[in-house]
Amino acid sequence: MIISKKLLLPLGLLLAGRAVAQQQLTLNWDEARRLAIEHNPSVKAAHASMEQAGYNYLAGLNSYMPQVSLSHGFSRGGGDDSSPASRWSASISASEDLLNLKTVSSVKSSRIAKEKAEADYLSASASARQALAASFAELLFAQKRVEVQKKILNIRVENAKLIRLKYEGGMESRGNALYTEALAENSGVSVKKAERQLAAAQRTLLESIGLEENMPVKASGDISVPVFTLDETRVIRALERSPLIVSAGKTLESAQERVNSARYYAYPILRASQGYSWSGGREFPQDKSWSLGLSLSVPIFSGGPTYYFNNLSAYKKALTAAEENFKAGRISLAASLRSGYDDYLSAAETAFAGVSLLKANEERFKEAWIKYMAGKISFIDLETVEQNFVDSDLNQLDYARAAHSRKLALELLLGVGVEE
Repeated sequence: MIISKKLLLPLGLLLAGRAVAQQQLTLNWDEARRLAIEHNPSVKAAHASMEQAGYNYLAGLNSYMPQVSLSHGFSRGGGDDSSPASRWSASISASEDLLNLKTVSSVKSSRIAKEKAEADYLSASASARQALAASFAELLFAQKRVEVQKKILNIRVENAKLIRLKYEGGMESRGNALYTEALAENSGVSVKKAERQLAAAQRTLLESIGLEENMPVKASGDISVPVFTLDETRVIRALERSPLIVSAGKTLESAQERVNSARYYAYPILRASQGYSWSGGREFPQDKSWSLGLSLSVPIFSGGPTYYFNNLSAYKKALTAAEENFKAGRISLAASLRSGYDDYLSAAETAFAGVSLLKANEERFKEAWIKYMAGKISFIDLETVEQNFVDSDLNQLDYARAAHSRKLALELLLGVGVEE
């Protein structure tokens, strides 16, 4: 069978893609972030909405420009007392609003909508980053938990073997031998559970990036306790620059502009127009005419006797609601930042203290093992020290993960985007 040269390249790419799919994808934070910028649907959708608002604003600017139109027509008609006749016509006309405050308000509203869409994009980017960073950290800790559970399994398997030998040699009780074997069996179950959690964390990371593929992925990074500082100056700056506050501010500004637009409903409109036309009995007629006009229109009860006042009152109430919501947003953000930072400090301090406790419990376990082998302590004493070491090792993962989670929550409130 002869394979066309045109098929060689696609076939090679397909085979290469299958080969890559079988390999493990290893990502550091920057690589995961760049992939999310390229593939995350929520980020791309928010970016498209931002661009849409920009195009709407540019389209709205055309309302300041003259409106020009061209026309060319043909008609033929007759009657009982007249012979059929043909008539041709052509015209060019232009009109422009010299005074129309509603048009000005509409353009301002488009600009505000564009700026709000920009703030909403930053908010979406921050949310995507928070989800991505959380799933990335979760994968890091899931990988570490598998390592810790396997280490615990190895310790308990060796203990079970030793205690079984000591029992068979008459130096330990049967109950202790069965207990250590049960602990080893339970540790094996914990390893399997940790591996399933690892697979779930891999899928979550791929989802937060925006990839549909189901492939093994490994995160490369640091799981030590993160360092983060938040002073009052940064809180105050966030109250002005956070995308959440900027978006709420644009909502308030839009409400104010709607009040202005409602007022302009009763304002006069001044419009200028001009035109030039040709008409006659052939396709390129010679009969010419022109027009030039200036019109002033004042709406009076165009929506009904009470429409203007009720409509204006409604928008004023909407403005009041927007003002209160904006104030509430600022208060909520300031309180959330300060409380969130306190939560972070508590989690970080607990994690830092846990590092020292883990080292101490590991050293105590080593010492206890030596003493047990020398016959200076009982199996129960050894098991107590071992359990303290195991609990400390697992707890330290939870402490560090909590500190990471508190830090990410603060960065979301501050509006740190996926591009940063």
